[in-house]
Amino acid sequence: MKKTASPALLRRTRAFASTFGLLAFALATRFAPDAAAATLSNSTFNVQTGDNGEISSFQITGDTFPTNYVMNATNAPGQNTADHEWVGELMFSYRMGTGAFQTALTQASADARNVQSTATSVTVTYENSGNAKGVKNFKLVETYSLVNDYLSWQIALTNTGNQALEFGDIGLPLPFNEYWFQQNDVIYETRTVYHSFTGNNSSYITVQRPSGVGPFLLMVPDTTTGAGFEYMDNWLKSEHAGSAWAAGGGTPSWPSGLDVFYIHSNAIKSTNRGYLPNTSLNLAAGASQTYGFKFFKVNSHADVQQKLYDEGMIDITAVPGMMFATDMTAKFDLHTSKPITAVTPQYPSETTVSPVGTASNGHNIYQLKLSHLGPNNVTVTYGSGETTTLQFYALEPLDAALQRHATFMVDHTVAASGALKGVFDDWMMDTKKVRGAIGGSGWGDDWGWTHGEFLAEKNAQSPVAAEVTALDNYLDAVWGNAIDHNSYIVQDWWCPAGTSATNIMNCYYDRAFAYPHAFNTYFSMYKIASLYPNLVTYHSSADDYLIRAYNILHTLYSGHGSNGTGYMGEQTLPDIQAALTAGGHTTEASFVQSTINKLHTAFKGSPYPYGSEYSYDNTGEEAVYMAAKQNNDTDILSKVNVKTRACRGQEPTWYYYADPVTLNGENWWQFQYTAALAGYCMDDYLRHNSATPELDERLSYAAKIANVNAINSGQIDSDPANLGAISWTYQAMKGNVYVNSFDPANGKLHNGWREMAGEADLGLFGAIRILSADVANDPIFGLFGYGSDVSHAGTCTSVTPHDGVFKRLNLISQKFHFDLNRDRYSGATISDTNDYVGFTLQNQTADAHQTQLTIEGLAAGMYNVNVGGTAASPVTASAGKSTVVTLSVPA
Repeated sequence: MKKTASPALLRRTRAFASTFGLLAFALATRFAPDAAAATLSNSTFNVQTGDNGEISSFQITGDTFPTNYVMNATNAPGQNTADHEWVGELMFSYRMGTGAFQTALTQASADARNVQSTATSVTVTYENSGNAKGVKNFKLVETYSLVNDYLSWQIALTNTGNQALEFGDIGLPLPFNEYWFQQNDVIYETRTVYHSFTGNNSSYITVQRPSGVGPFLLMVPDTTTGAGFEYMDNWLKSEHAGSAWAAGGGTPSWPSGLDVFYIHSNAIKSTNRGYLPNTSLNLAAGASQTYGFKFFKVNSHADVQQKLYDEGMIDITAVPGMMFATDMTAKFDLHTSKPITAVTPQYPSETTVSPVGTASNGHNIYQLKLSHLGPNNVTVTYGSGETTTLQFYALEPLDAALQRHATFMVDHTVAASGALKGVFDDWMMDTKKVRGAIGGSGWGDDWGWTHGEFLAEKNAQSPVAAEVTALDNYLDAVWGNAIDHNSYIVQDWWCPAGTSATNIMNCYYDRAFAYPHAFNTYFSMYKIASLYPNLVTYHSSADDYLIRAYNILHTLYSGHGSNGTGYMGEQTLPDIQAALTAGGHTTEASFVQSTINKLHTAFKGSPYPYGSEYSYDNTGEEAVYMAAKQNNDTDILSKVNVKTRACRGQEPTWYYYADPVTLNGENWWQFQYTAALAGYCMDDYLRHNSATPELDERLSYAAKIANVNAINSGQIDSDPANLGAISWTYQAMKGNVYVNSFDPANGKLHNGWREMAGEADLGLFGAIRILSADVANDPIFGLFGYGSDVSHAGTCTSVTPHDGVFKRLNLISQKFHFDLNRDRYSGATISDTNDYVGFTLQNQTADAHQTQLTIEGLAAGMYNVNVGGTAASPVTASAGKSTVVTLSVPA
């Protein structure tokens, strides 16, 4: 995300924040009180507690790096304030009888705090605070202890009064060390990223370095105590004015803000951030309740899964993921040592869920079909009344969704007159109109360029004449107003011709991140004109579109951008180079190759090769991976693959699964473009380099379709005027507050989605380039079709695709791949030995033409080729090389 209305203001603000950040660090270091710390240490953990009863340091013994997994006054000096909420400090809302809820905070209970420690445990007791927000009317005992291979955290509540108490809220602030903006800080060694599953009794949290270098922490409930999470609340400035713990609070600023996880949430539910039912804890006079949590050291996701099972929870695996289309069939596995007593869908009349086979080794496999668009919860009851909830999401068939959005763009978002005539503008779901603004926060900050980028690539794969004509008109408009004809400088903001740099809020902005959108749009237009020369009357020749794409690329990498920064969309550079070579533009092709090599050189010596514009970001992963792949640098390929996977959730919730955590943390800005753009990296790596491709496929395929959910098929907004529109991002914490960036300040959430189109089309651009039908022999589910129906008979596998583009097929376990450069296939059959391929080809344009079929993994030998009963020239396949087959397709 690259958000600023004024480039100059951005520079000033960043410089100001950096200066203040260093000053705050110095003051905090100088004046922070000496903590009477207690240390718990063994061969697994080294844990220190502070004088607030908090966990001030949590380290793994013998860790790869000396990472502190929690925030404290040293690594987060901007949060070392009077209203601190460190890990281990607790928050309560409680009442006696039916009176109003009152607040109790351990942070405000210093006068009632008693700390005692032994060699293996620390006990913090609170009772009878005189502070208005202190612990009183009940007794709280927190105990931290090292037990075998885990740290135990016990929370014991006792009603010391003579009447019943209702605890509406029992909240655990959990500021893990997810702070990525401290100066002179190696975030990939000293900071963490966390992923959480708020799912009642099977809730869990993982905390790891964002590089993916292990080991890392796993936090789970102590299942013997009935603990779990039902609600997560995030602190915003609007709700916690002046707090350094609110998102954007503190000096330097903490963008993500404090997350508080709730065992009970009957009072805090008023913030409207929950997905699950809310409960209270009721304690009679003299009664007690203890909740417990455990922290384990784990080395991998497989370790997490095994530990969930070992701890009596449910380890959940779902394919093709937590999100899929209504014409797809999913399966999920409930791996648990406890009996499953019920599996209850949220919409029973629109859901088919049934067990598949017999459970073995604790695996309980179910098949799932959904027809209710949008979120679909499936609640699982197990053990002795324990529950957890899987949160799925249903899309309309992907091809229908993609076409719906493309049609909507042409019909509703093209400006008919004015300065933006012919331009695809931002659709605003609140007003049900295009934005229509120029300068300031209008068309620009590179998001405006992404609309045409999606439509161009979509039509390169699925052409529609009206869309191509609109696209050509759009290119005329941006060529006339937003691209300099001599220098090929691309304006980030829309500035009408003749606008001076001092007018319209300095809208003229030469920003490198906009360039790939522009050259990719022209390159996709080149592909359209080349593949479908008779579809429309084009304004320019195919070669003209290609050369304009090249000239924009040349300007970017000749001083207007950096070979040491990953932008977004550079996965196309090898394709552009190949097209230039095929067109006889050898000098230009050589420049593209040198650009790729320079990008690789800039990162090949870095232990963390992911560079983009922020200290923690994911935009650069795609470009770095592309350059490493072109230079056969498997070390970088592996690092990018591990990093992008580590920063994506694997919890059974549709809004986290396979979705990268941005600098805003888990709270908001879900499904930004990198979900699919860097999904290209995951897809390529598992097919060519992974030692466990069947396992890697699970997350990879979910990433392919992640951004398609931003298309409104009615599940985001049911108003007919907004059907086909698209939403920039999802706000996973939901709530009463619309967290906006360039949207109008009074914007509204649409079922959790932002009203503005923004950069969402960039995610679709990335998605349609990798959408495919994939088949894998999964170790749990057996033969399974991702985005497809699959069957096996004799020595052949038959596949019917439902992936939305119908051009690519991956047989993961067989290491077989094919790709059509045009047309579609509706079904395919491949032999187990990769020496036979048959498929039904659909002519998309009804004319006679040639289609290229590229196959990877075809067994070596000579093959006869037959198209529609007519024999074609045979082809020879060589081991380890792609085989290209030219098919003459009749009208």
